[in-house]
Amino acid sequence: MKSAKRPAGSAPAPRSDRVVGSTTSGGEGEHYAVDWAHREGAVDELLGELERRSARRRHRRAIGAAGAAALLLLASFAWRSAGWPERVAQAAAGLSIVSFPARQVLPDGSLVELKDNAQIAANFTSSLRRVRLERGEAYFEVTKDAARPFVVEAGQIEVRAIGTAFTVQLHQGSAEVLVTEGRVAVEQPGGSTGAPTSPVSASKPQTLALVDAGNRVVIEMGSRLATPTPVQKVPASELADRLGWRIPRLEFSGTPLGEAIAMFNRHNEVKFVLADSALGAQKISGFLRVDQSETFLRLLESDFGLAAERRGPREVVLRRAP
Repeated sequence: MKSAKRPAGSAPAPRSDRVVGSTTSGGEGEHYAVDWAHREGAVDELLGELERRSARRRHRRAIGAAGAAALLLLASFAWRSAGWPERVAQAAAGLSIVSFPARQVLPDGSLVELKDNAQIAANFTSSLRRVRLERGEAYFEVTKDAARPFVVEAGQIEVRAIGTAFTVQLHQGSAEVLVTEGRVAVEQPGGSTGAPTSPVSASKPQTLALVDAGNRVVIEMGSRLATPTPVQKVPASELADRLGWRIPRLEFSGTPLGEAIAMFNRHNEVKFVLADSALGAQKISGFLRVDQSETFLRLLESDFGLAAERRGPREVVLRRAP
């Protein structure tokens, strides 16, 4: 992956930054969900992405200034929900941002979270709530409404639920359904020819699989018929890893450790406290999920020479290790 060019006037990344690499171990549960950027040009990429995001934000503001108040509100929502920074701190020392996956609240109150460049289209009527997954992966938390089934179209199949939570991931030639709460029915519309543009038939659909919470199924989509693989149980550790993209991520670039810890504390029940404020001047670069307090602590101990003292389940005091 090529590094983005550094914006004019920006200083090179300080070589004293602590940049920690991602870690994987063969033991179950030892895969660190923290994925620190440890590669040449990581700081340049972050600076370039920040500049692109800022330009898009300025463009949205220009639309609002032209008098499109409704569009301004919509753009503001999209900026907050589409993975842009909630907060950006740009000082002489570096950058800090926190990003979220794109979120949409549907007319019935159901929540959809979109991974990366996923895209959906919704069509709600008085009797049916229908969402088409056009690409990528989406997570659905469905508001219960027995009178109006909730149906997600993905290629040749439909995923039908009343009130539940699940993900649908669309691949080329297949689709995967992973259920985290309740049960869904994976169906193929009756009379479907399998063509992506063919209308949904009014005849009775064919049930391909019933998937309960903690299970997944992959549907292979051929020229005419969709073929399900056996429903598989998903271990809790794998389930958490699969849904890790939904958790906000903190990104640092030459950020003082004190500021990085303060940002981490704002998004986590576990609070870190520096016993000596001078320790906070060290610089850190990389990105991690906000739920990885134990992994963050191990990194602070191993890479910053800090020792931890726990004061109850939600407070950790950090001192320079003897």
